Amino acid sequence: MIQERARRTREHVLNAAAEEFTLRGYANTALQTVATRIGMTKGALYAHFPSKEHLANALLQHFADVWDELRATWGDMGDPAPAGLLAAALGLARRLESDVRMRAALRLFADAGLTTDRGARALTEIRDCLAALAHRGQEEGTLLPSYTPDRIVRLLLAVAWGAPYAPGAAPLDDRLTALEEDWAMLLDLLSPHPQPALPVRPDGR
Repeated sequence: MIQERARRTREHVLNAAAEEFTLRGYANTALQTVATRIGMTKGALYAHFPSKEHLANALLQHFADVWDELRATWGDMGDPAPAGLLAAALGLARRLESDVRMRAALRLFADAGLTTDRGARALTEIRDCLAALAHRGQEEGTLLPSYTPDRIVRLLLAVAWGAPYAPGAAPLDDRLTALEEDWAMLLDLLSPHPQPALPVRPDGR
C-alpha cells in the first residue's frame, strides 16, 4: 500500500513538473513551484527527486520509452512511403497532444539542450526511421527528389512537434484532423503527381 502511494505521488510530481517545464522551460522552473502545484512541500518532493535535473531526466526517459512503443506499432512499413510517413507522423502528434510529459521532453531537448544517452538515441532513431521512409519514397517515385530525405523529415517534424503549441482551443480530434490535412498537403506538394487542388467555395473555405 505504501509502495503504491509512493508510485502515485511520483506520477503526480512528474506530471506537475512536465506542466511547468512545458510552460516555463528548464531555467525558469523551480522545484518549489512544482511542489506547490500539487500541494507538496519542497522537502517531500526531494524524497522522490533530489534535484531538478533528476526530474528532467525522468521526463527524457519517458520520451524514449514512448518512442519504443511507437516504433513497435510502425511495423514493417510496407505501405507506400507517403502513407507510412503520414501514419508515423500522426502517431507522434497524437502522443504529443495527449501526453504532457512528451511535450515537456521536447521543450527540454530544444530549450535547455538537455538529453540522456537513451533520449538522444530516441531522437536520432525517429529521424532515421522517417528519413528511410522518405528515401524509399524517392526511390519508388512517390516523392520528388528535389529535397533530401533529412529536409523532408525536418518539415514533417516541424509541423508535428509544433502542433501542440498552436493557438486555439479546438477539440483534440479537430486539431488532429487539421494536422493530418496539413501533412497530406505537404506530402502532395512533394509528390511528382500531385492531386488537383480542391475548388474554393464561395464562402472562401
